Amino acid sequence: MKPVRLFGASLLALGLMAGTAASTFAGPGDITYRQKVMGAVGGHMGAMSTIIKGQGGDMKHFAMHADAMAALARMAQSVFPKDSTQMEGKTKALDAIWEKTADFAKVRDNFVVYADKLAAAAKGGDKAAIGAALGELGKNSCKACHTDYKGK
Repeated sequence: MKPVRLFGASLLALGLMAGTAASTFAGPGDITYRQKVMGAVGGHMGAMSTIIKGQGGDMKHFAMHADAMAALARMAQSVFPKDSTQMEGKTKALDAIWEKTADFAKVRDNFVVYADKLAAAAKGGDKAAIGAALGELGKNSCKACHTDYKGK
């Protein structure tokens, strides 16, 4: 087999394996990944709150944090797969996530909607509009999820 074909076949095989691995949640590593994704959400939320309150950071960075939040909102759509409550490991995710799937899906969808609104406001540059959008994200997404779906 020619080197180019071998390289192409190898890439195809790696892509297929990666696609399979990415769509399969099988154990405590997946809980760890979910916690890291949600930790990143908290990190960006904290950084944006610090910036908007004038307690530190740089307003020039805000839009980057908001864009990251919008991307993380999309990632969060797939880190709570069906029956992942049965995975080994410690998690604060409540069983209500899998018992009230339609409601939880609505909460996740709202995360995307409000994160996108925040990213759009951040691009506009109006600090009052940005602050309002950040508050709406916190109220209608973060708090809405943590109240019913995250344990202490």
